[in-house]
Amino acid sequence: MEAEDFSKEISIRITLGHLLLAWEIMSEKFSDLQSHDSLSEEERRAIWGLADLLENALVEYDATEKPQADWAALISKAKEYIKTVPVDFLE
Repeated sequence: MEAEDFSKEISIRITLGHLLLAWEIMSEKFSDLQSHDSLSEEERRAIWGLADLLENALVEYDATEKPQADWAALISKAKEYIKTVPVDFLE
């Protein structure tokens, strides 16, 4: 196996609804990882880095600067949408 270039950027396709909900989960459930003793420093950095990437993608879609009520409604719609996303694990 050749040496991997771990700094190489790759692209993934993700729907806006999935992106919104994934970022909401990351920011709400994983924002305070310092208190999670079960995760290593590398695992915490991976989660925080992914949350940053998701947030940057949301900024591109102008989806982050919303009043709290509008954000809650948007997340509610994303939760309904996510129920329609096929998940291999569940099938």
